[in-house]
Amino acid sequence: MKRELIQNITAIPYTSGSAIDREGFLSAVVGVTAASGADVTVKVEHSDDGENFVAVTDTCAFPEKQTTGGEYTFKNEAVEGAEDASGVVNIDVDLVGLKNFVKFTITGAEDAAVVVLGDPAQAPV
Repeated sequence: MKRELIQNITAIPYTSGSAIDREGFLSAVVGVTAASGADVTVKVEHSDDGENFVAVTDTCAFPEKQTTGGEYTFKNEAVEGAEDASGVVNIDVDLVGLKNFVKFTITGAEDAAVVVLGDPAQAPV
């Protein structure tokens, strides 16, 4: 079976609060490195024009955990016996029903982040 991962995703180096045109993609993964001992919170906003953003109110934006809307907190708990609780955190975001432009405001993470857009509406054949 031929794998076509690269044709089905778009990986974007990301700065918290930047706008992304997600047209054609139905999901995203926000990848960050948690700051030592900090909880990571991701707030999702969306917009039609890339300028006037509003908070997402969809309770199913985060498939791992239904939220009160638009914001997800990953509880960063130290593994038993570990000095701190820093490490890579991947947060799934369901973009179905959101407007074309999205932005993620990330707190509790190191500066570097990545957003991977996936589930293209039209996959290559």
